[in-house]
Amino acid sequence: MLDAREHRAAAQSAMLASADKTCCLVSFSLNIAGDVKRTAKTRLLFDRGLSAFGQLGFSERERRVSDARTGTEALILLQADAREVKAALERLEDAFPAARLFDFDVLNAGGEKLSRSIPRRCLICGGPAADCARSRAHGLDAVKAATEALLDDFCADTLAYAAHFALERELLTTPKPGLVDQNNNGAHTDMNVPLFLKSAASLVPYFRTAVSLGLADAGMLPLRKAGREAERAMFAATNGVNTHKGMIYSMGLLLFGMGKALSFGGDAVGYASALAGLDANERLSRAQTERDTNGAKVLAQYGARGAVGEAADGFFHAQYCADRLAAHKDAENPGALALCDVMIVLSDTNLLHRGGEAGLSFVQSRARKIAFLPEAERIAALCALDREMIGLNLSPGGAADMLALGLLLDAWRALSKDLWEVSA
Repeated sequence: MLDAREHRAAAQSAMLASADKTCCLVSFSLNIAGDVKRTAKTRLLFDRGLSAFGQLGFSERERRVSDARTGTEALILLQADAREVKAALERLEDAFPAARLFDFDVLNAGGEKLSRSIPRRCLICGGPAADCARSRAHGLDAVKAATEALLDDFCADTLAYAAHFALERELLTTPKPGLVDQNNNGAHTDMNVPLFLKSAASLVPYFRTAVSLGLADAGMLPLRKAGREAERAMFAATNGVNTHKGMIYSMGLLLFGMGKALSFGGDAVGYASALAGLDANERLSRAQTERDTNGAKVLAQYGARGAVGEAADGFFHAQYCADRLAAHKDAENPGALALCDVMIVLSDTNLLHRGGEAGLSFVQSRARKIAFLPEAERIAALCALDREMIGLNLSPGGAADMLALGLLLDAWRALSKDLWEVSA
């Protein structure tokens, strides 16, 4: 830690030496109690802080980021008034609960650190933090526990928001042949965009719970219970229409896996798939026997295992969709193009239910032809396919689910790309 402080001071001096009197220097790190200063959770919060800082719009001249076991730090040289910057960063440090862990220092052109206008508050009692630190009023263990709680809540909120945003992005992707989108309600008479938006909003508390259960590695039983409660909330929001039941199962598993990865390292998708495998055979056997849902009937008739099989097999098509989103990232409509790609390869249980093998084959064949068209022609072709599928009462709901999961995985890949990479 002493070496880190010396290195930081030397870097600050060097950056200020190259600046004029109109500049100031921001030093950004996190206040993390205890010996462990750098974890996946702290890096996720640090990245959020750095992103929020960038959105303030100050003119940057130089930025240096250090990611070591002693903590992640950034030094940012600005062409800006030091007091204006300090005021903005004080507001940022109070922007949401975990932002209390942000430590933004502002040095003027002469190297003097500006003081806070309002003293920081203690994580435990809310009193002046400096007084509690001097008197050691609460003890290290209590401060560490409070810090960890803030980090866990932040991670749960961040990933729940990512899941909710993925559902909204999937819904608003247009065109989506046979599905509810901004053009029409597809082959559905009981669903529309406002209904899906209500449903997605009702699931946010469940998404947060799923992450929290993963952070604690709580297991399948509490996740299953939370899922049943989420189904009740969804049906209450939609007056009994099944808008997102598959997403409650699949996204819940993935969010659990992401939470577990943040706490314990490892592969989020692997954790989710392993959890699904614990009762996949039981679920599929029961579906074969009872045949009380459309998915169960399709399983019995065609052997398509739907969401349960997808999860137990490692979310192959969801990951494929995330890959296709990345491949189309520079296109005008990456979501629609990725959906088309998934429609080619997925044995969509919704299509099998509505149109049998002939319906599935028709959609896969048309999607394959569209995928080989020049990119500029594909959206118009998807609109034409939409009209055909509405006429045939075909809806690729399974592909839509893969798009939503792919969007969530795409967000996770972006969020987690630096979480476990750390220098010595």
